[in-house]
This record gives sequence, structure tokens and C-alpha cells, in this order.
Amino acid sequence: MNILEIIEAKKRGSELSPEQIGWVVRSFTDDAIPEYQMAAFLMAIWFQGMTESETSELTGAMLRSGEHLDTSGLGGPSADKHSTGGVGDKVSLLLAPLAAACGLRVPMLSGRGLGHTGGTLDKLEAIPGYRIHMDNAEFLAITARQGCAIIGQSDSIAPADGRIYALRDVTATVDCVPLITASIMSKKLAAGPATIVIDLKCGSGAFMRNLDQARSLASALMAVGQAYGRRMAVLFSDMDQPLGVAVGHANETLEALRALRPDGRLQAPADLVTLTEELVAEMVRVAGLASTGEEALAVVRQAWESGAAWERALAWVAAQAGRLDPDRDDLGLEIAPLAYELTAPADGWVAGMDCREVGLALADMGAARKRVEDPLDLTSGMDFLVSIGDKVAKGDVLARIFCPRRDQAETAAQRILRTLEFSEAAVPARELILDRMF
Repeated sequence: MNILEIIEAKKRGSELSPEQIGWVVRSFTDDAIPEYQMAAFLMAIWFQGMTESETSELTGAMLRSGEHLDTSGLGGPSADKHSTGGVGDKVSLLLAPLAAACGLRVPMLSGRGLGHTGGTLDKLEAIPGYRIHMDNAEFLAITARQGCAIIGQSDSIAPADGRIYALRDVTATVDCVPLITASIMSKKLAAGPATIVIDLKCGSGAFMRNLDQARSLASALMAVGQAYGRRMAVLFSDMDQPLGVAVGHANETLEALRALRPDGRLQAPADLVTLTEELVAEMVRVAGLASTGEEALAVVRQAWESGAAWERALAWVAAQAGRLDPDRDDLGLEIAPLAYELTAPADGWVAGMDCREVGLALADMGAARKRVEDPLDLTSGMDFLVSIGDKVAKGDVLARIFCPRRDQAETAAQRILRTLEFSEAAVPARELILDRMF
């Protein structure tokens, strides 16, 4: 085959054959196609798009570039969740043990933070001793024994996606539905779950800024998953403001794990509880462990309030060598000292914010990466105490910033204050669950 002819065909809007797509992915992975030609191919896709069939074939080619995990021996129905990323999104830390307590097996491959969004692996590394790397056999054994495990994606899982994504990141081709779909689904399919539920964020703190964009991506994800025999569902959730209160790494992990305690469901931030319950209930329903959404939700709440999810969480973390002290309020995690309190400049209602800027404020205190190689301060973060629609009085605390250096905390606080919008008139609260697709 000839890469120039394939680029030319896609540039003019032709539909590529499965053989052409598979050959391009294999050849690029084997270094037979140079990066400059692959970049041209990706840009042609960005402009012309791909059909449902082409997107499915691209996903399959990336999937076949590496190993597949065999989840048939896990001792229960396998399921996973993928979030498209947001600010304060620590749901995976609650969801995995909660779903396990409901009878599912959750083998979760997670990633690090990207831009303004936090990464599950970074949060887990705030737990002393927690192992994020292990071979596939040990990963599956822990999942079978404890019901869940969360590790980082190895180089053996969809390696073509890693190489293609790195090129997309420097060629302005990240925001392309077929390429996003193939990237997400090649990794999820390789991990082997029979059920996949997507938490598709939309808003100022998400990569999909509006619901129309999100629905387009959801349709593509659903089509590919179903083409490969997976049971699928999508929840669309609001990301125009942070999820929960904690934004950071150790403090998000602490908020998530505290919430899993038997009495934590009623004390944790309501939006975090609602989204977690809804996602796990969808996993339970779609996997066939409940007939209706209402029945699935009852199963989830029983697992949470009985303490079963908390016990699963402790067992899972210990199995991956993490050290938690359940008798301590901080569970043994290290949190930076309080450095600054941001207060309301006037009376009014919180009317809006650029949620992305709240996430970027973490970089001001060393708790988010500006470059891939940047180290992270896992102890720094903030408690973001207000939501859109809240009434505040002058001097009320809007955010508490925990950071070793006060100057960094003040810089982060000023960024947050600049992005907050206030109104003299009452403002309605935001809806959390915006739509569903299944």
C-alpha cells in the first residue's frame, strides 16, 4: 500500500477500507511510516471525519497493536467506567470498590492528569506505598480477589494509541471525535470489561464544552462499543464547576475515601454522591444485576450504607500495598497546611466561573503539571466551598487553599477570584445529570 495515496483519499473525503486503516496503524507503530506523514493523515481525518465503520476499524487496529486482558476468570460480571475528565473528579476512587461491593468485577486502567484535569493515578499515589504498576496476571488476580483494582496503563496495552496520541497532542488534532473515540475505546476494550459506562463531562471544565459536542462523541463511543460486543451506557454530567469540594490530589483522595464510610454518604458533597451512585447504578443495571434503574440504585445504596463498600476499599488498597489508617481522620494521608482563605468581595450570588481556571490554579501551587516532566506536589490543593446559585455575603470564605508556600497560594487565589462571576440577583443552581444515552 502507499501512504500518500491513503492520505490523498482521506483528504478528499473518501471512505478508507479496513485493510488501509489497519495497514497505516501497523506501519506507523513499526516505524515504517514517518511522523510527518502520520501527522498529515491525522489532519485529513480531523477535516474530513470518519464514518462509523472507519472509526470502528481504527479502534480495532489500535486494539490489535497490543495485549488484551482476559477477564473471563474474574468470578463475576466485569464492568468499567470511563470519565472524559474534569476538575475535582475523584469518582473512580469511590466507584471501583462500590461497584465491587455490588457484585461487579472492576479492572480499571487509569491515567495521569491532562492539562487542567486531575488524574486518578496521581490521586492514588498520594496513598503511601500504593502500587500503580504490576503485571497483568497480578492485576487480574487482585481484581478477582478484591473485586477491583486500579493501575496505570502499561506499554503493552494499545501501544499504537500511545504513539498516535503523542502526535495528536503536538499537531492540533486532539479535538476530533473519531480520534478521541478510537483512543478511549481501544484502551477500554483491551482491558476486557463486558460493560462500559461513560461519564461524559460537558462545560467550561471539560474537553466537550457543550451538550451537542458531547452527544456526538457519545454516539461514536456507543457505536464502537456495541460493534465489539460491549454493553454500553453514557451519562452526561455538568462540568461548569468542580465536582465535590476537594480539588487536588491527596485531599481529593481523602474526600473520596471518607465518603465511602458507612456514614459518609450523608456527609459527603451531594453532587459527588449523586454522580457516583448514578454511574454505579448504570453499571449494575447494564451488567444485568438489576432490572431497573431504581432497583440498581437500591443495590448501590445498600452496599454503601452497610459498610460493604468501605471494607472493599480498604482491602483493595491494601492488596496494592497502600497504607491507610482507618482510625485517623486523615487516613494517614499528608495534606499541606492551610495557607490562604479566599473571601467574597461583596454580597451576591455565585453566577458562574470558568471551571478550567480553577483546575489550572493547582499549577500555581505546584499541584498540576505545566509540562509532562513536571513533578507534582500531591499534598497541595483546595477546598472549593461554593457552587453556582449559592448566596454569599461579603467576607464569606469561598475557598481554602492548602499549600506549603503562601505566595503560591495567593497566586492561585487571585486566579480563582478573577474567574468567578457574581450577580446581585438570585441565580438558579446547575443540574448535575444533563442527559443519558443507552
